[in-house]
Amino acid sequence: MAERTTEEWRGSPLDVEGTFDPYGIEEVVLRFDDGTSDVFRSKLRDRFYAYELHQMATYLEAIADDIRKSEKRERES
Repeated sequence: MAERTTEEWRGSPLDVEGTFDPYGIEEVVLRFDDGTSDVFRSKLRDRFYAYELHQMATYLEAIADDIRKSEKRERES
């Protein structure tokens, strides 16, 4: 009987060799069209860790969803 191997990828989507250091994120800056910006820093450590980055991604998705809904309402009116 042949041994079955799986080539299952394990890790984080941020583990892209040479292009992004997921372990060195100290702040996330959002710059808006009106010239304002929001700066987010980890409240617990000097850098963001996986859970905090996941929460940031959830927050950004909520902002993007709100923008899409707002644009849709503007087109419909």
